[in-house]
Amino acid sequence: MQIYNNTTNYNSNLNFKGKIIDSHVHCGKWTNDLFSTNDVLEFFNRKFNNGKDTIDRVIISNLDCIIKGKNKTPYMDELSGNIKLLKKCLNNDKLVPFVVCQPGHGSAENIELLLKQYPDLIKGLKFHPACLELPANDIKYIPYMKLAEKYNKPCLFHSEVIIDKNNNFIRTGVSDPELIYETARQFPNVPVILGHMGLGGSKAHEAGIETLINSIEREDANLYADLAWVDWDNPAKPHIVEVVDKLLHSSKGDKTEKLLFGTDAPLGVFGEKALKQKDAYENNIKNIKKAIKDNFGKNANKLISRIFYRNSKKLLNQNFEKMA
Repeated sequence: MQIYNNTTNYNSNLNFKGKIIDSHVHCGKWTNDLFSTNDVLEFFNRKFNNGKDTIDRVIISNLDCIIKGKNKTPYMDELSGNIKLLKKCLNNDKLVPFVVCQPGHGSAENIELLLKQYPDLIKGLKFHPACLELPANDIKYIPYMKLAEKYNKPCLFHSEVIIDKNNNFIRTGVSDPELIYETARQFPNVPVILGHMGLGGSKAHEAGIETLINSIEREDANLYADLAWVDWDNPAKPHIVEVVDKLLHSSKGDKTEKLLFGTDAPLGVFGEKALKQKDAYENNIKNIKKAIKDNFGKNANKLISRIFYRNSKKLLNQNFEKMA
């Protein structure tokens, strides 16, 4: 593992401030909480870290289409729930919508209607196998993936590795990165993001990293990963450092464009309702940047710029401004 120490000669301030794209954000209903798009905008319109960091865009999806109601079906269907969000995004550039897909409950035809109605607004598709209780390699995902391929849209999958009480893998979780990888291999031109990089603790993130690196080494799928909840409570960010190092030194060259900053805000500690940890969001930003600077020396500024902004911008194929 080729790590640099923090005595390396580089500009320690460069890119410690700048624009950020949060690639994993929500609005809508989740358990007992309800987050409106206004709540999200109020949170993200402020500057973080004493004005040094600005959240330029957020990739957002509607929890109303993800969470299930009393009848064990999604609280809102694919059309009504997604349209509710899309209308809010029409006149606000900060919100970058990914439409939620409901294999097993909805239909790819619904999503295609939305793609035709909002061709420039919709930037991607979102899947949550755990809430759907549908394994991520089920054939019901295929019609939706065909749409992603047809319309050139990235797909964000909730990924999660199940660990038992003895800290052993239970590789049967419906959101397991390996199942997502299996589906992604059938559509090698479709960018597929492993949300949370294998949520579930240390061993789970290691499994997520392994899946991501294997896809790069084998060149058989176009996998990415976001950092939502990865090492969120560990300032040293060991798994983030690990995945950056492995991507930087893959046998296929520097593949750090595959990693995206994300948080899952405003859920958990990453929102204003978590008053006891109200600084968790900006501390997460600072700690990721510090971990990269402490470990990657002269490469740190480039890596920070990529992970926090440029990678998502490139993935979304957006010209927010001329790229340097």
